[in-house]
Amino acid sequence: MFNFAGTTHKQIVGISVTPNIGVEVLITDRKSNQVIKYGRRFIEYNFSTREIQDYGAFKSAVIDLFNELDINPKSNVFLTLPNVHFDFMNLPLIIGEEAIGNAILAKAEESYIFKRVEPVSAWLDINTNANTDTRHIVYTSFQKTVVDEIKDVFADIGSNLVGIESSYSAILRGVYFSNICSKEIAENYSWNVLLINTNSYAIFSLVGTRLVDYQEVPLAIKSFSYEEAYQAITTSVSQILPDYPAKKLLIVSQADDICAEVLKTQIIFDEQIETIDCNKYAKRPFVDVAPEITSKEASSITLSALGAANSQMSDFLVLNIFGKGAASQQTLYATFTFLDKEILVTPDFIRGLSVVLAIVIFLIGALIYGLLCFLYSVKESELQKTKNAISKAEQDISTLQSQGGIVDINAIVSKIMNDNKKAISFYDSLASDIPNNVWLTYYYNKEGEKVAVEGISTTINDIYGYYKSLKIISPQSSIKLNRLQVVTGPLDDMEFAVNDNQKIFDFEIANVASPKSLKGNSTENNQQQAGSTPQQNGGTSGTNVAPPVLPKLEPVDMN
Repeated sequence: MFNFAGTTHKQIVGISVTPNIGVEVLITDRKSNQVIKYGRRFIEYNFSTREIQDYGAFKSAVIDLFNELDINPKSNVFLTLPNVHFDFMNLPLIIGEEAIGNAILAKAEESYIFKRVEPVSAWLDINTNANTDTRHIVYTSFQKTVVDEIKDVFADIGSNLVGIESSYSAILRGVYFSNICSKEIAENYSWNVLLINTNSYAIFSLVGTRLVDYQEVPLAIKSFSYEEAYQAITTSVSQILPDYPAKKLLIVSQADDICAEVLKTQIIFDEQIETIDCNKYAKRPFVDVAPEITSKEASSITLSALGAANSQMSDFLVLNIFGKGAASQQTLYATFTFLDKEILVTPDFIRGLSVVLAIVIFLIGALIYGLLCFLYSVKESELQKTKNAISKAEQDISTLQSQGGIVDINAIVSKIMNDNKKAISFYDSLASDIPNNVWLTYYYNKEGEKVAVEGISTTINDIYGYYKSLKIISPQSSIKLNRLQVVTGPLDDMEFAVNDNQKIFDFEIANVASPKSLKGNSTENNQQQAGSTPQQNGGTSGTNVAPPVLPKLEPVDMN
């Protein structure tokens, strides 16, 4: 069956790259608010250059995960990358977007990364102040060479890359999707996220869904021993947290050296603290998953992967470097489900479907055309018959007109009366001219002179006598004695007494083949096929002597 539920929110395949974790591919269902597909592969990330170490390995990992999760390679893909540059900036309200872009470029070039490569950036307004004519914006930047490499990878795969974003902004959407801070968001309370990375930690301050402030502190965690690392983070964070009062603190650790649960016990915070470990300490999933995803896999899901798969959320900021605002500015392909198979509505799919529909329409048109041609030929044949009838009628009318338009009624009446006289004379013979020992079994008369008479007799002389009387009645008739034969031997089964040597003769007097003879139902044939005692026939005789019982004698045909 068709299921077009997927077309309401165009499906996005979220892909996230995280140091020490690798590549994650994830799909969520907004209706059930759960992860329905998830997989990951480890790849190397270069911290010094802030980019994927091997793009060939990255491409292979994505293809393997697509195959493993049965995801269409031509899907819409939104990618999140480890943060390269993320910051805030205050600018005058009167400057245009081009000036804002130049200001961001100048600020980004202060980073050592962009002293060697050109940056590409995305920004959004966080707050505007009409009294001071200023705007507070948040922006993110990546290396243009990295973006170009990634575009080439997904072009080779055939995917529709709709966005690239920093993991920092994606993590906030992941928190929203997981409902960990749903109360604070719903009631517009202040809440903070403490994100622990391998080489730094970052604090995000939010009110409801709005990002208010952000601060990142470099910290080489790997340079400390196990106990020293926790102490270093606790000491540093304790100096900053008082500047961000909140109802809840969410600690997220993406560093294998730091367990969020352990860090929670060492940080002083007067309000509620929640923890998420996206590292080797992960023990339980923090988001609902489909039954196909194991608990171990679910506990490995990162917030940035969740944010990548939900890049269309309008509640949180989306810093997509492909365009200001959300991924809705990009070309998104809708999906629908047919027979439990997800179909991606790409331009190629639409073109192919158009070709199929054109062929179907052509075949239907050809079928209708053929049917119309057949019906036309049938109607043409009927029309031709009608034309022939009309032509014959016109010829008859023409013939009649050539005769002056006069019909000889007297000739027609004379012919009918003559035919009737002939017929009546034959009919009269049935009552007065039949010899005593003759019985008629069949009589046929058409047009007054086409006669066929069948019967039986005990003497040949009586048969000849009857034949002569018919000729006298209609001397011009062409009737002949066509058949004369013995029907049976001594009549042992007759109902009246005759001498033992008595015979029955069957005869036919006719000048036309009667319907009876055409059907092959002569008295002789009936007699040969019967083999049983038949019922008495009501034939006509010249006396009151009862006729003998004969096989299947038919009544006189008066037609």
